[in-house]
Amino acid sequence: MNKLVSAVSTVLLLSACATPTTGIVPRGEGLFTVTRQGEGFWVTPDSLKAAAILEADAYCKGSGKSVKVMHTKEIQAGPLGRWPESEVLFRCE
Repeated sequence: MNKLVSAVSTVLLLSACATPTTGIVPRGEGLFTVTRQGEGFWVTPDSLKAAAILEADAYCKGSGKSVKVMHTKEIQAGPLGRWPESEVLFRCE
């Protein structure tokens, strides 16, 4: 029973740290965005931006190209349940 409680606790803890992502979204003219949102005030927009850039890089590498970040936008956590967020606009070259 202790193992079950421990396993459930671990899953709940890890899901609380998850950062939802939009995945790669085509924007036209060879541009794409990916947005990451943190769930918790301990997650920083900078860490979300790094994760989004890594996701963009992996996407570009999948087609034998490298990522070129065109623009980033970070939103701090705020009142009324607003979680931190980071959006990365990029192209593959």
